[in-house]
Amino acid sequence: MNQNQVTASLAIVAVSNGTTVNGYVRVDNGPLIQAWTKGSDKYTPDFEALAEDKHPIVIVVLRDVSSGRILIPSKLVFKYNGTELAFGEDGLCTTEQFAGTFKRVTGYNVSVDSQSYPMTGLRVMKNLVPISGYDNDRITVSGEVEIGGHTVAFNELATDVVIQESSGKQYELFITSDKGTQIINPSEVLTLKASLYSGGDLINDLGNITLQWKKQLPSGEANLGTQGTQNIAANDIDGSLVVSCEAVQNAKVIAKGFITVFDLSDPILAAFKVKGLASDGQIYPGETGTLTPYAYKRQSGEEVAVASWDFATFDGENNPFTLSGKDSNKFQGKDIALTYTDAARAKTFRVIATNTNPIEL
Repeated sequence: MNQNQVTASLAIVAVSNGTTVNGYVRVDNGPLIQAWTKGSDKYTPDFEALAEDKHPIVIVVLRDVSSGRILIPSKLVFKYNGTELAFGEDGLCTTEQFAGTFKRVTGYNVSVDSQSYPMTGLRVMKNLVPISGYDNDRITVSGEVEIGGHTVAFNELATDVVIQESSGKQYELFITSDKGTQIINPSEVLTLKASLYSGGDLINDLGNITLQWKKQLPSGEANLGTQGTQNIAANDIDGSLVVSCEAVQNAKVIAKGFITVFDLSDPILAAFKVKGLASDGQIYPGETGTLTPYAYKRQSGEEVAVASWDFATFDGENNPFTLSGKDSNKFQGKDIALTYTDAARAKTFRVIATNTNPIEL
């Protein structure tokens, strides 16, 4: 963590009676990513083939910033693509198009800062590909929390459901985290785990396959090691950090996965403002999105002046990707114009933005 340097990240802040609450959505047994093979009912991973306690579960973690205390929501509202979910006495979702797909679980033990808290979560009971329309979706959570005898409403917090067509490759690699993707306490450590699948089945014995972890930085890749898991601490992150893992067999990369982790304990954070796109996180033919990074103070939300940003752009495989009109995948400026043509060429467009000059705190 460098307090004079930040990269794009996300934080949701609510303020009431002088108390600041930080909140984020976390997915245990995640992430919420499924790959599917066109023309078949083969999904990777197959949630329905897992034991129920191994299914992904969505929870919201709230913290009183002034005291560091974890807050337990007194009311939660879950939505899938903007549709509020209703639940029966058995906890299963009764909303027509999502009936039985989700389950409201109470008393789920959530580990935060090495302590366990009973919370309410949303468990995924069925594969999400069929209900998604084979497109990316979003789960949002809002509700209320009691602070000092007052009821405080917190705005919607969100997590994406990523649906991707299988690449047709023999192997698929997914990265999960034991505590979600966000560090709130500077002493927290996230443990990332790589899971390699072949034909939709988890490979438990890697044999001659080696895992290579890397940090994706604007200056390039940095190797982290070849262990089965990778620990990431707050000091490793300047706002946000993209971590990749490659499965290597006979000197050839057979699968690669990515995860973005965030350090929300920094006094200064950064994020992107996006204009010109009809759908969050997606771009359609004819659209041009303007991506503008900005820095802000964590506790107040007040924006901090940044004259220029260093950009680094990549494609879906994290190879350097040069936008139309640029000479390189690295350049300086205040924003990026992303056309549908460029995004389609990249398949998945990735960007890292870091402030060019130190931020005056």
